Amino acid sequence: MKIVSRVMKKQIVRAIIIGGVVGLLGVAIFLGVLQASTQIPLPKNNGGVAKNESQAETIPTAGENTSNASMFFASQAGVYSNYESASAFIAEYPSLKESAIIQAEGKYYVWTSIVTEESQLEFLQDPATFKKAFRVSGESCKEPTLAEIPAALEDKDGKKLNFKEDAKDSTLPEDWQTISKAASTISDDINIIRLHVFAHYQSKNTCLQVTF
Repeated sequence: MKIVSRVMKKQIVRAIIIGGVVGLLGVAIFLGVLQASTQIPLPKNNGGVAKNESQAETIPTAGENTSNASMFFASQAGVYSNYESASAFIAEYPSLKESAIIQAEGKYYVWTSIVTEESQLEFLQDPATFKKAFRVSGESCKEPTLAEIPAALEDKDGKKLNFKEDAKDSTLPEDWQTISKAASTISDDINIIRLHVFAHYQSKNTCLQVTF
């Protein structure tokens, strides 16, 4: 009986030791796996929110790199993907007879006037128009007289838009008075004249860049 008792004690002790070793080994393996998982770099997300946030950081704001650009406000009636649609829209409304089509950023905008102060904006009811803020820069123009156009249009007193033949300005394009005079036949409103003068030069000179 003593021999059996000794054998049983040895087996119990052996089982306890083996159980302890296995337990410690299991804990060690678990901790090792846990530590390894925290060191594995997470895969980069090329889409979804992360991508959108990254894009938002790289998109320039309206005021970025436009320190020398002139600020304007337009009364906008509509925007279209092609010139024909914009023209057809104007033809539908007699109130748009003094409007102009401005091409910018691949779209065609129907504007009824351009002002230098937001408080000067006047809106139509049919069709309804709304404010469109934008900047014009002539920094890309190699011709100095073209580069001067945004500043001339921004002239608060409208003196630069004086279309009298004896008021020529050598800093502006040679046909400036001719174009201003032609624009004045459309309307005597300085903000509409400004619109048509701008539309003329901007349509012929891509260096006059419009940004929103």
